[in-house]
Amino acid sequence: MSNMADRGPASVPRPLRCNHLRVDARGYPIIATIGQESPPDFGTVSERRKIAMAAFDLCAVCTLPFHDELRWQVMFEETDEDVTTSEAPVHEICGLYAAQICPFVSSPYARLSRGEGRKGERRSELVVLSGYRATRAVHGKASNIQSDAVLHFDMGGYVRRHVLRTRGDAEAAYSTALAAERPMELDQYERQLVDLLCSLTDPEGEDSGGVMAGAAWHVGAGFCAGVTQVQGLDRYNVAPYTTIAVQALKDRTVRKLADDFPDRYTRAAMQWLITRDRLPAILAGWRSDGRRRFSQVLKPLASQDKSAERRKAQRKKQSAARRNNRR
Repeated sequence: MSNMADRGPASVPRPLRCNHLRVDARGYPIIATIGQESPPDFGTVSERRKIAMAAFDLCAVCTLPFHDELRWQVMFEETDEDVTTSEAPVHEICGLYAAQICPFVSSPYARLSRGEGRKGERRSELVVLSGYRATRAVHGKASNIQSDAVLHFDMGGYVRRHVLRTRGDAEAAYSTALAAERPMELDQYERQLVDLLCSLTDPEGEDSGGVMAGAAWHVGAGFCAGVTQVQGLDRYNVAPYTTIAVQALKDRTVRKLADDFPDRYTRAAMQWLITRDRLPAILAGWRSDGRRRFSQVLKPLASQDKSAERRKAQRKKQSAARRNNRR
């Protein structure tokens, strides 16, 4: 769609928030929802990475958090309605960047590469970026493009959109966004998650999407509706993933896992979780559902915690009494 894109991805200036992304041999950035192995498969979106994006409320392009920004969807038709899509949301500037360099988004001649009855179908010439206030829900269900179930995102609270009919439209919108962009501030725990998601595992040198999906499962993604039906995610619906997920519904357990859990990915996720003043709405909802579903399991654990606290308080009183008696 853009003249810049015609000269190759290296000729298109990156948004500041995309500067940390690794690139392939041609210069294309390896975005958040794509496996990080070399060479990357840009035609395959990782459901494991999508569940991590949803749990930690991260952009599907740059991997950075949304904070209070709108969540944007790249579409090929105009609508003011709430939508449900299998694509994870992105930042505004990241969506406009994709319209410059992504072959499928930037080229009006792009065709679908998969889907029953749709493979080879040419996409619409119109590109629309629509901004929403919130991701209302995330759930797994069958897709009309793929045979397997995938994660879907319910977007709500439409605010505004970019309609990109021509190369000039795309370039103008992106240039305006670049001029207005400011660095995004991350705390150390957000930065830790981003670094892990954008790196290969050490020492295996494998995509980190699998282990980060496990970490997401532990903090609450295991309670996402329909998640066990999603391709590649059923592997987490067994112990110890399920056991840890239930135990981590208790703040005391989260603190312990954040301190000494042996897996660095889950440890990082728990450190992020315990330091949030406010959880992302999607994750908060998942954890609330988990507490409701496993209330009978959690009650005895809570009682044990209270009993332990009572015993500790009693010991303190007894120690104080003994000190007084010695005076």
